[in-house]
Amino acid sequence: MMIKKLKNIKLSPLITHLIVTLAYPAVRAFTAEKNRLLLFSNALTIVGLILMVVGIIYSMNLHGDFDVSRYYLRRGVRSFRFFSPRQSEELKQDREENPAEFMREMKEKREEAFNYPLFLGIVYVLVSVLIAYVFL
Repeated sequence: MMIKKLKNIKLSPLITHLIVTLAYPAVRAFTAEKNRLLLFSNALTIVGLILMVVGIIYSMNLHGDFDVSRYYLRRGVRSFRFFSPRQSEELKQDREENPAEFMREMKEKREEAFNYPLFLGIVYVLVSVLIAYVFL
């Protein structure tokens, strides 16, 4: 199953995530006067741990843990007249769609998703441990 998920990695989002998440550790290392590799490793560890926390929350979302809450929150927001100018049309549409249909549609949307934050967080922590124990 894990190999199946790794096949969903797309190069463009991966490169974007790499550039954004490696910006702080790289800048931190280049602006340091001493111990550049140590500071890079420390910053990479911090960024990796933050990405792992975000990735765990995103993983919960990908597994559908928030689908029922999202369904009822969406229905509740649409029931207020000042949030929706076409209230009667949307309420009719919501009444026709039950939670099971909504969760099935959400699951179909998530089938091809990949958890880049969790993947990169694990890779960053492993790289920082490797740097710390091999090079320092």
